[in-house]
Amino acid sequence: MKGELRSVVRTWGQLAQKIGFLILLVAGSAAVGAAIAWPLWYFATSAREVYTGFVLILAAGGIVFAVVRGLVRARRMPHDGTERLRPLSGLIGVLQGLILLGGLYVSAVLLYHGIWLIAIPALLVSLGLLLLLGLARRLLKASRARATMPKIMKE
Repeated sequence: MKGELRSVVRTWGQLAQKIGFLILLVAGSAAVGAAIAWPLWYFATSAREVYTGFVLILAAGGIVFAVVRGLVRARRMPHDGTERLRPLSGLIGVLQGLILLGGLYVSAVLLYHGIWLIAIPALLVSLGLLLLLGLARRLLKASRARATMPKIMKE
């Protein structure tokens, strides 16, 4: 009987330990989240213009960091004899991203202000430009693949 009681107590103790750890984990996550969010909220509500500039600078810095890291990694990659990605293809990709963000922003602002007559055509024009740039990028990649294909496969 003593062994069974000891086994039950041990099982309940382990269960209580796991539940306690889960509660501490949730409480700790909430505390860390509050410690990060509260100063940001206070900064955003007390100095809106400065906060907006700060966030935009951080976003631009993150984009620049990602681009530079991608370029450094591309240079370090071993070269296996195939042609590298053409700068024009990368430029088209960046242009696609800018048109996507710009088109969505302009459409959102126009829709917010209730100017449906201009918002919908603006969105359609930006989507058309994205489609054309996507086709151009696909054709550019296809021509590169044909140019680097071995002579045996071309025939």
